[in-house]
Amino acid sequence: EAYSGDPNPVLRGYVEAIRDEVDVVINLTTGGGRIGNPPEEWDRLVEARCLLGAEMMSLNMGTMNRWAEHPTGEIFLNTVSMLERWCGYMVEHGVKPEHEVYDTGMINVCRQVAAKGIVPEPLHVQFVMVGRTGFLPSPRMLGYCVDLLPEGWTWSVCALGRNQIPMAAVATVMGGHVRVGFEDNVYLRRGELARSNADLVRKAANIAGELERPIASPDEARAILGLKK
Repeated sequence: EAYSGDPNPVLRGYVEAIRDEVDVVINLTTGGGRIGNPPEEWDRLVEARCLLGAEMMSLNMGTMNRWAEHPTGEIFLNTVSMLERWCGYMVEHGVKPEHEVYDTGMINVCRQVAAKGIVPEPLHVQFVMVGRTGFLPSPRMLGYCVDLLPEGWTWSVCALGRNQIPMAAVATVMGGHVRVGFEDNVYLRRGELARSNADLVRKAANIAGELERPIASPDEARAILGLKK
């Protein structure tokens, strides 16, 4: 069967299979499916994805220049009006947005959707510290970003490659949360490939344990994030 360009049926299968096997918080992306689909189709894809059974969905909170691998001047388009609509779809269907922030201007957009009542507070923000055209992964940069968030918002950090685990450790010390896994990094340590995402999760969990930051159970995570199971 030819691929339709709509990943939602495939994603639904994954969500159902995961739900049958394990109790975890499932977080889908709003970005998948743009390639091969015109912009006028994006709203439909995002709203339909809100009905697939995820508890959270990630949303990049602004337009970004592509990385150096895309030398033709391409951008990843996320206008404020698009973001407001998509946040509205998620809230309407009981899905909590994970607001992905690549620069400080995107924090202002997060504040805007909260101020307008589009997304109820507290919001959850993920600082994506990938360098290139966004945040440089450094403790000083992360501290500056956290200081810009309103009181009570939750936050987490992800970083690429060799910066993933060090920035996870910094976020853990600062009282935040972390994202690790193969999407951003495949190495457990220098010269050693991780065998699975579980290896990277285990390493981050061990760091948290040494720092006396207990790992949340799925239901504890839902309580922290204000999710509806």
